Amino acid sequence: MADQHVPHSSTPSLNVVATVKEAYKGAWSHFGDMTKLVWAPVAIYIAVNVIHASFVQTELVHVDQDDPMALLNAAWGWQTVLLLLASIFLWPMIAVAWHRFILLGETSSRTLYFRFGKREARFLLTTIFLSLLSVPGVLVIMVGSAGPMILFALPAGMVLIVVGLLYAARLSLLLPSVATDAQTDAKTVLDATRGQVLNIVLVHLLNLLGLIFIAIGLGILGEIMNLIVGAAGTAITSSLFTIFSQIISVAILSIMYRELVLARMPAPLTGEDVPED
Repeated sequence: MADQHVPHSSTPSLNVVATVKEAYKGAWSHFGDMTKLVWAPVAIYIAVNVIHASFVQTELVHVDQDDPMALLNAAWGWQTVLLLLASIFLWPMIAVAWHRFILLGETSSRTLYFRFGKREARFLLTTIFLSLLSVPGVLVIMVGSAGPMILFALPAGMVLIVVGLLYAARLSLLLPSVATDAQTDAKTVLDATRGQVLNIVLVHLLNLLGLIFIAIGLGILGEIMNLIVGAAGTAITSSLFTIFSQIISVAILSIMYRELVLARMPAPLTGEDVPED
């Protein structure tokens, strides 16, 4: 007999505080699983950051501190390119693994989990697409500010930027779908997030508030480590904060995807619900 489904009976509503709380609690309670899953890409990311910080610190010693262009040139080099490339390719590895753990309970039996395949590539392309949604507003401001249309270009550009960011926040729920190989399209996500925009924004703002407090604590720790081991100490603490903030963001997206998208999908009929022939 073919599978039979019934539509979900109620429209889910996102609980802002519970979503953020679950994300932070999950990162803490599953720290061991998280470490096992992503330790390799995290270690590489930290190593590249340490190399970059040490290089910049060495170069800045020989540069006029009052010359901004000289400081910029000193900070840019092959190490910076390496850091950017590492960030671009390591982030999908970490995010996809964590999405799949949260939504599918998937773990790896391998000691070394280091994978960048088609799934991670699709995740990266989706991330790039989302980051481009506010670009039209930026272009309107840049082009219009150089001419007589500046009074129109500035407000119009700002509106386009805000609209782009709001759509990006809603469509970001495509990322968990891509990570778990679900067949969820943009229309499904937009339908699921309709009427939930304010809650989604509040979730991100509450998360940002929590990350600010953590950043303050890690900043103090970084300064102490900087006095002990130099720039490498600051690079390590900043890298750990970046990874932690991304892990929390992944958890939040997974939870919102579960509560808003998966909850709307048809539920399978039980034996009692299947009509008799």
